Amino acid sequence: MFAKVLPLISLVVLASACSPDPVAVTGLETPEAAVVAWFDSVDAGQPETASNATYDQSLALILGLENGLDAATIAAYLDDGVPISVQASYWASFSEGFVEFASRPLSTLTVGESAMYSSEGVEFATVPIANGGAAGAVVITRMTAEGTWVVDLVASLGDGFAKLLASNYDVIPIGESGDRIRLAYAQVVVPSLWAALASETFDDDFTRTALAIIESVSRSQ
Repeated sequence: MFAKVLPLISLVVLASACSPDPVAVTGLETPEAAVVAWFDSVDAGQPETASNATYDQSLALILGLENGLDAATIAAYLDDGVPISVQASYWASFSEGFVEFASRPLSTLTVGESAMYSSEGVEFATVPIANGGAAGAVVITRMTAEGTWVVDLVASLGDGFAKLLASNYDVIPIGESGDRIRLAYAQVVVPSLWAALASETFDDDFTRTALAIIESVSRSQ
């Protein structure tokens, strides 16, 4: 969930899905622009642009784990990207789940001014969002190697995904695919969890789970 506001939405991957032609995402030079682009493209049914506004490694890992995909498929998603049909199903379910919870589309949320900080050598920024007059939630964005900003799903929806990440880490299989997933935990998940902790917007249960994941990853390195 977005800290303190949104629920974790159970997303089911469909065998196939159709989507409109994507609209180019522009203006990701700021954290605020990344969040606005993400909200707007999810609501508009534009899965490719929604994914372009999010950190691809987080999306690949979370989508694979949440749907119980095998290690080889998750590793392929991490290396080659998530197929557009799978993206379409994910974002359609996300949009529907949010509207059901909040009785309003994502794109109607108010986006505030970001605050930047570093975690494990990666630049992050919290972007406050408000649902009408109710404030107190943030979306956490991450700077890419190209210097643009994208939404980090692991950091932003941390308390929904933390237990999923924890329960899967110790059962990652031995082998090339498993090694690729463990590398993603080290390079993607750990910085994102530290960023979520630094935002000080999650509860004690999340803190305990996040620190346990970080410790497990550290021991296996």
